[in-house]
Amino acid sequence: MRSKTPVLTLKKPARGGAGRTGHCWIYRSQIAGVDGPVEPGGIVQVRSDKGYPVGVGYYNDRSEIVVRLLTFQDTLPEGWLRSKVEAAAAWRKRFVRDTDACRIVASEADGLPGLIVDLYGETAVVQFLTLGMERLREPAVEAVRSVLGAETVYERSDAPSRQIEGLEPRTGWIGAAGAAFAEVREGKVRYKVHFEQGHKTGLYLDQRENRMLLASMGLGARALDVFCYEGGFGLHLALSGCRVTGIDAQADAIARAEENRSLNGLTPDQLRFKTANAFDELKALEKAGERFDQIILDPPSFVRRKEALEGAVSGYKELILRSMKLLEEGGFLSVYSCSYHMDEHLLLQTSMAAAWDTRKDLRVVRFLRQSQDHPIHPFVPETYYLKGFLFQVKGR
Repeated sequence: MRSKTPVLTLKKPARGGAGRTGHCWIYRSQIAGVDGPVEPGGIVQVRSDKGYPVGVGYYNDRSEIVVRLLTFQDTLPEGWLRSKVEAAAAWRKRFVRDTDACRIVASEADGLPGLIVDLYGETAVVQFLTLGMERLREPAVEAVRSVLGAETVYERSDAPSRQIEGLEPRTGWIGAAGAAFAEVREGKVRYKVHFEQGHKTGLYLDQRENRMLLASMGLGARALDVFCYEGGFGLHLALSGCRVTGIDAQADAIARAEENRSLNGLTPDQLRFKTANAFDELKALEKAGERFDQIILDPPSFVRRKEALEGAVSGYKELILRSMKLLEEGGFLSVYSCSYHMDEHLLLQTSMAAAWDTRKDLRVVRFLRQSQDHPIHPFVPETYYLKGFLFQVKGR
């Protein structure tokens, strides 16, 4: 009997192929044809060139990624969406500690491509990034409410990727409105998360474990936090006894950082924030003869597309080079890349090039990666996006 679900057939793969590699994305170039009418955002069965089942996913021919698989089985079992939210929540309950701010669903890493769910206290913040997940919005919100026990749900579906999917940005409360902000805890640090402001869903939760790690290591009395955003690294370091300077180009982020400073009982003498361009400020600090025991470089993604990689490498090298010039002998530099295209090997090579130009030696103290509530799916390499190094920097 003919299936009611449209069937998409793949071309013969030159080497490996969707399903065999375990990746959940299927590109336009991989598709031989579609049997049956399918609406953008609709569900399709995917079969190999020989007719073998590959999986079931949602379809959008407006994107180069035409299908995102939801399962590698031939059908979607009843209650599949809720069961995946339950499994994602169970993972966080098992591995995430000492915080009430956590990513619960991390898109492809949790088998729910296009869905992000972060929990801040009793409020869930959701993002629907793809047309297929947009069409599953109601059951997804219902699952979030029931599984997490979230009292309120705020939507931050304003990522640029929605445009590629043919979607307009959308933000606001889903159902009953909650408070404009939540106060959450991360180890010793407290934050105010403003749901209608800032980046992403409120905090960069993927850096939580790195923030807590650096604060625990006692790497020196003076620290510089470049691209400090709302003060994350600086707050942890200042509470551990460091005297910290944080810089960011966004005045509104600095205002929220100062609010977080007050919330944690810190003074401007312990933690000073300045609105400034990072490249310009690093030059000015060098000219003024400033020196630091440790520097944190956590820039925004310089490279969203592979074509921009060369320029991004140049920008990273300049930041790293100028930071090394500000470090005391034997000081520490932690540098991060949040772009999938800038992998850890390239980041290391770029750091080595900057060290060579400044006649410095490097020692890797730690390899740094995203927190455990942002799991890495080895068959979907794009889920491993945040990587970094903690270096000790010495003269040659």
